[in-house]
Amino acid sequence: MIKLALKTSSWSPTPEQWLKAANTVNTIERKRIAEFMFKRDAKQSLAGRLMIRSTLAKLTSLLPQSFVLDREKSGRPYLVNPPDSLSTFRFNVSHAGDYAAFVGSLNSSNVGIDIMKVELRRNTDLETFFGHMKNQFTNFEWSTIRGAPSKKEQLLNFYRHWCLKESFVKGIGTGLKFGLQRIEFRVGDFVDDACATTQVYVDGCLEPDYQFQEHVIDNHIMTIALTPPCKTVDNEKPRVIQFEDLIVNEVPYQENQYFYEFNRKQELPGL
Repeated sequence: MIKLALKTSSWSPTPEQWLKAANTVNTIERKRIAEFMFKRDAKQSLAGRLMIRSTLAKLTSLLPQSFVLDREKSGRPYLVNPPDSLSTFRFNVSHAGDYAAFVGSLNSSNVGIDIMKVELRRNTDLETFFGHMKNQFTNFEWSTIRGAPSKKEQLLNFYRHWCLKESFVKGIGTGLKFGLQRIEFRVGDFVDDACATTQVYVDGCLEPDYQFQEHVIDNHIMTIALTPPCKTVDNEKPRVIQFEDLIVNEVPYQENQYFYEFNRKQELPGL
């Protein structure tokens, strides 16, 4: 299994870096990335595509931009007409906070991933935040979330449960239209910022064919859902990479305006 995390917030690309990255994706993806209003969103979108394409290229020795990617109605990405060596390869991406994350597996029929930064929204207190989300979790899950001794740990528990639910529905390809109250998690204990013992119940029944791998990275929760489960427990931490690790194509995109349009954007709203 390939697990990658990339800290997009700390990357201030040079023109050469941005144009090399742009030449690693295809025309449609470049256009979509250029349409984002803020640098943060453009960088995270580009990071997700780079992680997919560079991984596929390294697994096959083909050019990263040669792969045709599409999305199911739920938004789950897939590889169109994969080569035989990738016929069983499943992958998923997520981005939030300071990071983009990727998982890929040749041995799983479904994989989903979610990453979230453990933080309160601006000008929101914990009780108000929880109140807005009260219908997303079962009574048992809320008892687990609120059972932590401090507000900081309660917030961590909240995002932990949220990432578990998101990764599950992304893995099965339904998105959030799958009723979140139908899913209930019995979380395991973290050991060295990792956990692979969490269980999921759907409509009150244990789903033994799903495995969840949870990681804490720099105040972010990263969760992977996969089926069938790994034969051995995989607590190996995701590899935190740099943008340079993803640049397979050393030839820069030949439209300098593409960097200029990116560089004139604000990093975040309100900055």
